[in-house]
Amino acid sequence: MGTTAPTTRPQTSSQPGMRPPAPPVPGMQQPNNAIPPRPPAYTQSAGAPIRPVYGQPMQPVRPAVGSNTVPPPPRPHMVRPPPHPTPSNIASQPMIPGQPVASAHPSPPSANSLVSPMQNMNLEHQRPNVPLQKATSKRVYPTMASGSPATTTTASTVPAGAPWPHGLGPHQQPISPSLQQQRPPPPHPSQSGSMSPHHSSSRSASAGVGYTQGPFTHTQQNLPPELRPPQQPRPRIDPDQMPAPVQVREQDQQIFGDKFFGTLERDRVPLATTDYIGLDQGNCNPRYMRSSMDKIPFSKDLLDTSKLPLGLVVQPLAKPKKDEVPIQVVDLGEEGPIRCNRCRAYISPWCTFTHGGSRFECSICSHSNEVPSWYFSNLDMSGRRVDIDQRPELRYGSVEFAVPADYNSSRTPAPLNYVFAIDVSAQAVKSGMVQASCNAIRHALYGSSTSKLAAGNKIGLLTFDRSVHFYNLAAGLSQAQMLVVADIHDMFIPLEHGFLVDPFESQDIITDLLDSIPHLFKNAARPEAAFVSAVQGCLMALTNNGGNVFVFQSVLPNHGLGVLPARDDKMLYNTDKEKQLLNPQNDTYKELANECVKNAVCVHTWLFPAQYIDVATLGVISSLTGGDVRYYPNFSPSEAGKVTYQLDHDLHREAGFDGVLRIRCSDGLQVVDHYGNCHMSTYTDMDLAGIDQDKAMAAVLKHDSKLDVNRNVCFQMALLYTTKAGQRRVRVHNLSLPVSGQIAEVFRSGDEDTTVSILLRKAIFDMQHKSRKAVHEKITEESVAILTAYRTNCAATTSAGQLILPEAFKLLPVYMHASMRSQALRGVGVDTNTDVRVSSMKLLNSMGVADLVTTLYPRLYCVSDMKDDEGISNLRGEVKLPPMVRTSYDRLNPTGAYLLDTGSDLYFWLGSRVSSDFLQNVFGISSLQQVDVNMKNLPVLDNPLSERIQDISRQLQLQRPRYLQLRVVRQDMDAIEFVFSTWMAEDRNAEVQTYVDYMCVLHRKIQEEMKKHSNY
Repeated sequence: MGTTAPTTRPQTSSQPGMRPPAPPVPGMQQPNNAIPPRPPAYTQSAGAPIRPVYGQPMQPVRPAVGSNTVPPPPRPHMVRPPPHPTPSNIASQPMIPGQPVASAHPSPPSANSLVSPMQNMNLEHQRPNVPLQKATSKRVYPTMASGSPATTTTASTVPAGAPWPHGLGPHQQPISPSLQQQRPPPPHPSQSGSMSPHHSSSRSASAGVGYTQGPFTHTQQNLPPELRPPQQPRPRIDPDQMPAPVQVREQDQQIFGDKFFGTLERDRVPLATTDYIGLDQGNCNPRYMRSSMDKIPFSKDLLDTSKLPLGLVVQPLAKPKKDEVPIQVVDLGEEGPIRCNRCRAYISPWCTFTHGGSRFECSICSHSNEVPSWYFSNLDMSGRRVDIDQRPELRYGSVEFAVPADYNSSRTPAPLNYVFAIDVSAQAVKSGMVQASCNAIRHALYGSSTSKLAAGNKIGLLTFDRSVHFYNLAAGLSQAQMLVVADIHDMFIPLEHGFLVDPFESQDIITDLLDSIPHLFKNAARPEAAFVSAVQGCLMALTNNGGNVFVFQSVLPNHGLGVLPARDDKMLYNTDKEKQLLNPQNDTYKELANECVKNAVCVHTWLFPAQYIDVATLGVISSLTGGDVRYYPNFSPSEAGKVTYQLDHDLHREAGFDGVLRIRCSDGLQVVDHYGNCHMSTYTDMDLAGIDQDKAMAAVLKHDSKLDVNRNVCFQMALLYTTKAGQRRVRVHNLSLPVSGQIAEVFRSGDEDTTVSILLRKAIFDMQHKSRKAVHEKITEESVAILTAYRTNCAATTSAGQLILPEAFKLLPVYMHASMRSQALRGVGVDTNTDVRVSSMKLLNSMGVADLVTTLYPRLYCVSDMKDDEGISNLRGEVKLPPMVRTSYDRLNPTGAYLLDTGSDLYFWLGSRVSSDFLQNVFGISSLQQVDVNMKNLPVLDNPLSERIQDISRQLQLQRPRYLQLRVVRQDMDAIEFVFSTWMAEDRNAEVQTYVDYMCVLHRKIQEEMKKHSNY
């Protein structure tokens, strides 16, 4: 499939879903707000009072696999306080002799600690007669809350170290739909005095794939046996004790947010989701290149022991923050950039100059090269060139070289040209797609005074149904001329001049044509659309110079070349044969894509289907050429603003074409796989007909020899491409990382965001060759293998009943759980189909790291109870967002209102008992029934609350590369609430259990793996 380009062999009115309110914890006060502060972890022995449990200090086992070096002594660990209570309940915390009192303002976790304050979940009870240990550098957090002896099995009934019945840890017993109706309703606030954060009001049943924690139920699909919860009451696990991206992202933002991050300070790299200011000190900004670990294992054996993937995710044209220094352009004249004679790597800050400056050692292969006489400079006492301040290529990790004609491809560099091809078949006109596309093109070209095409860019227009219609847009004409090619089996360009024109010289003609096209074809009765012939026509027009093609298609290609039958067989859904639907039907589209790559033509496919359109086949052209697949099913004219915004972004973002990308790494490592929207012409080179700021590629590496622990490993990404203005450039990003022989350091330096990105891309590739069930199993196995490796090698002395997660990978389970729930990997049901699945696969495969993890675990904000400074812009125009809320339906308060940013939609969820004052201030109405759920934009009202929510919405949109379509959801009233619930990443769907239950599954499997190892 085109979305992945491997370089080696393929890698073979009821109340469903409600939970009763959590029982009050002794000694804890319930505040009168919607969500109380997270209590400390608790465990309970038979007859013993509930107390926080403190674990033994972790003594990492640091085997130096294959190394003769003596491991250093363990680093001292910082003593961590218990989870901080709010000032209102500090006094109510149970006191234990010898333990520190929790501070109301604890310090952030230490970067040197391997264990986070939230990652230890003790699924075993505290044994009697065992004295509590003094506070150490880590806490053991039990995940069991007390239950009634008559209905629960306490930890004291399970032998120490023994697995829980049915192989699962203690967790809440899911209730079957037949029993859910018998549940007593939760107490009303007037009865209880406070609203439980886990309260869910009654919900009306509706057809569809159900979620036990969502508004609907469905029992046609069952969990596989190995993931099925036990069928008897179990003690409930407190979800607050599970690590979640919400707290981790906010903590990282507090540390790095709006602060300068020096790229040589690799002790801790900001998360991909953190809004930091990068300061290039010789390593490139993490926005451009991230490694799955910041300390590279020195041998293959050590890497295999850790079970971690070693790889890079590169986003070569990523948009920098406005406060950051732009990438310097270096022009060294006709000689071009200095390169290594052996490996052809470019000069970088990590090259070493020797022999008084007359030679330099390559940072990649260590080959000694002679410095050209015109580039020679003397060295100072420290061995640095005296002209280093005038040489950006020797100071910065990211630089762009202007290159001479020797670097040109088979075509002369020229400004980027654009061709827009619009389907004008009957369905396209009826749906409003033709009108919306024409309006979007006109707005993208002329609608903004600040966003204009670069000088020299030209555009062309064509329409197609059974035939292809070219338009002469020459500036000297009074109006555009249509030329029709009816013989679509023998495509040709009917005019020599006038098809590609300057958009400003021909502005009047182009705008008149865009206004005329919807009326010209308003009575169109032809249902056919010759998609392949239209793309061939665009290709012929751009053969000489290359360019970008935007194809707007509404129906399955049903005429001319590349006719596709409807193959969406629902009998294949959720079977081993489903993978057939995820691959192209034939080679026609692959061959056309290869021709586009050869001619540097990047195709962006915009699909507006009313029914099945076979995204797997149509999208392969965009996947191989580096383009986008924009998928808008059941399009209606009310969504025209979405098309307008997205096309304006796509047309004016940083982009290039006719590119070749190569990743080089130091001796001892080699790249074995590539993933992304590209075409692999050779084993090492990624051909990119088009590349833009939103696209990222992943590379998986392996060892071919041992590395020197005393020498850094260097990585260099080089992208040779033509800019939108027609300049031939080489953009280079460098990264130098230390080598380690200690597995504990490898885990400590891990980057879970990058690791998740690589693992998910592998899973997407496997979907084309394996069943979805096998892919899910592999994801779980990989997670278990990583966590078991950490437990075995870095925390072997801890109790077997503890689930211990590495500090750097404490979010791995929740991201893997969210991956299986994503549209790309979850089961096909009423809310999705193969087209939705494939479009999501292609999107995730091309995303940058930050955009990917925020799509897997979306951002949820409460906007009905904001503080005074939230939703307010600062002097730089940046809006302070409210605190994020964990994405679980149980977290939603029926009296509140929430914004959910999924990356493609902005859901505005209104609770069933939201106040009339809120509705009046935000929507201008007094009751929930009066809310217009079809609105595409919030009304602009003259009051502070409306302005703050408007500003928050704009801030979220600025942080996303795709348009966020507003979708209003009223609790228990709108069917779209089911779709909203599918984005609740911690909840269960028809095939994947809740995040809490999934954690129990991982714990059980880790225990089983440890038992296997202990028997050897």
